[in-house]
Amino acid sequence: MRTPEIALRVLGHRPDAVVLSEFRRTTGGQIGAVLSDHGLSYQLTTQPGPGTNGILIASRHPIEPGPTPSHAMIARRWLEVSIPAWGLALIGVHVPDDSRPDDKSRFWRALVDRGRELCEKNVVVLGDFNTGRHREDEAGATFGCTGLLGAFCTLGYSDAWRAVNPSAREYSWYSHAGTGFRIDHAFISKCLREKLCAACYSHSERLERVSDHSALVLDVSLGALNGTPERGVCERTG
Repeated sequence: MRTPEIALRVLGHRPDAVVLSEFRRTTGGQIGAVLSDHGLSYQLTTQPGPGTNGILIASRHPIEPGPTPSHAMIARRWLEVSIPAWGLALIGVHVPDDSRPDDKSRFWRALVDRGRELCEKNVVVLGDFNTGRHREDEAGATFGCTGLLGAFCTLGYSDAWRAVNPSAREYSWYSHAGTGFRIDHAFISKCLREKLCAACYSHSERLERVSDHSALVLDVSLGALNGTPERGVCERTG
């Protein structure tokens, strides 16, 4: 990840809120400062330790911290905030990958439990899920925890990109062997389905090696929630 170019690329999408799911304190100060200088001045982070990734959420509107998971591993990779101006709960996540199956399943079970508590509210959950649908979000069937992903969706959450692109196939991350996977997602609660305007990947950041992930840009008509014309959440990993 190149800093502060990553922040400038994010700003190019003109977001009203940003989730960075591989945020490090060593470079995060520069990134946060650039975002703040361009109006995304309300910021919270998970405060990751040295050499570890965390989550940053930045917004143009005041944000309030949500509950913090009790498990330390999950808490470092999970940041929940509310944005009162939009009546929205926003959860940024970085799910462990399949090299750590116990941690991954623990994280997913916590996400299903929290999703059940929030499913009747306006919720966006987005970030690096390290999970997808077999033979849809990957060529084969290597993902773990797909059953828990399915359990989360049965609560009424929709994969925003798939809802807009029902028959398309795109990958947001590639392994060193050149195998593509769509692991960066935004899930929206059923209350927001009619507010979803667009969801797309910006691949230029990955192709130009600014990051190893593509950016996911989500456009939701949030202004309709409170009478104010606001729109857009941008998620950036890597």
